[in-house]
Amino acid sequence: MADSIVQGLSVLFQPPVMLGMFLAVIGGLIFGLLPGLSGLTFMAMFIPFTWGMDPFLAMTILVSAYAVSCTGGSVTAVLLNVPGTPANSATVLDGFPMTQQGKAGRALGAALGASGLGGVEGTLILAFLIPVVTPIVMAFGSPECFFLIFMGLSFITVVGQEAKVKGAISGLLGLLFAFVGYHDASGVARYTFGTGFLLDGVKIVPCALAIFAVPEMINLMISGRFIVEEGTEIRAPAADIWEGIKDVFRHYWLHVRSTAIGVWVGIVPGVGGDVAVWVAYGHAKTTSKHPETFGHGNVEGVIAPESANNGKEGGAMLPTLALGIPGSAGMAVLLGAFMIQGLQPGPSFLQEHMDMAWTIIGVLVLANLLGVVICLLLAPTLIKVTRIRARLLAPFLLCIISLGAYSYRNSLDDVFLMIGMSFLGWTLRQLAYSRPGFFLGYVLGGLAERYFGISVAARGWTFFFTPISLGIIAITIWSIAHKPIMASLRRRKN
Repeated sequence: MADSIVQGLSVLFQPPVMLGMFLAVIGGLIFGLLPGLSGLTFMAMFIPFTWGMDPFLAMTILVSAYAVSCTGGSVTAVLLNVPGTPANSATVLDGFPMTQQGKAGRALGAALGASGLGGVEGTLILAFLIPVVTPIVMAFGSPECFFLIFMGLSFITVVGQEAKVKGAISGLLGLLFAFVGYHDASGVARYTFGTGFLLDGVKIVPCALAIFAVPEMINLMISGRFIVEEGTEIRAPAADIWEGIKDVFRHYWLHVRSTAIGVWVGIVPGVGGDVAVWVAYGHAKTTSKHPETFGHGNVEGVIAPESANNGKEGGAMLPTLALGIPGSAGMAVLLGAFMIQGLQPGPSFLQEHMDMAWTIIGVLVLANLLGVVICLLLAPTLIKVTRIRARLLAPFLLCIISLGAYSYRNSLDDVFLMIGMSFLGWTLRQLAYSRPGFFLGYVLGGLAERYFGISVAARGWTFFFTPISLGIIAITIWSIAHKPIMASLRRRKN
């Protein structure tokens, strides 16, 4: 083991590997900054070039770009209310309101600090868990996955701010969109209205851009204002950014819990890393002393999702390396890259190529740190974008957003879908319905239906009573009910 660690980590200091990591981090940040693109896009584009490349260099480039893409996406989420990747959708809820209040530097500092620290801690957890967690992961079947997703769905009313009924309606509407396309079991086409491109369902990138990004651009063009209101003071960026980093340590216990949520959700294959940020955000709000300030610029609402965001990558890597089961869509692409190199992740991989496993662990740590440092150095310049008049900035961003929707699958259908759903997103915004609640229902609805069907077919209704399922149900009930119960007890006591 010690020899594998030394050999694996020593690879990181070879000049070609260091250069490859630096260039990949830059590329990953750029792909994260551009709405609709992501580290997954970078990996998919770069995989053909890994043929014949040294396996250690190829894995370094792919993992580096993927690790930092969400870090880049947090910048546009905070400054422009445009999530760079779908996993940054929860960050906009409090990050952008902080920007509008003149606290862009603090929000960026909190997002980048939580993101970098969460990535490092998630990777260290990966290093410790590789030998012991495989039996636990193998114990998660479809019933456990269903109840884990159900726990995420239970937070729909939580992210719906004060209007619980509107939050629930938004979530149900999101569930409706999740059911568009072929039914997994029967093959029946649902809600496609005779259009072929909807048979595969509503894809996540055009949906995320339509619900979160385009309505804000429309609103900016209508108002003609700046992103930050005229007269709002933006404090000294360096001091403000440092204040945001200190916020992460002021709320360090929240950061640790959110990172743990990210790692755990990332570990479970098939659940999807985007679930982690919403579970973390809902957890942060239900445990906060001031839940009423969430959605209005509470820094805890930035720290929690960003901690889970990068923490989930370490978790998703675990089943990929240990079991050969991709923990996320990005890990599925990485699995393809392994196969191109003639490698097969799984239990035998950890025996025969443990040095490469440690190289990947080292890359995750260094790439996260490097990505955060680059973003922090550029942050004072990036903040100036909030002073550009919206009527100049919004059309340019709409072009970038449309390009992002198109490049997702190189299909104009996704652009038209984004345009159509943008009217829904703008309507939800104008009527004060919960867009996060809608998106959460959309993201989790399809997964919940799939695992529910598999569970009932395999075990009947007894799947409710597996030990892990009962544990997740208990945690879900406690997460939702403990705060109202405690408040009721305090009122009775007073």
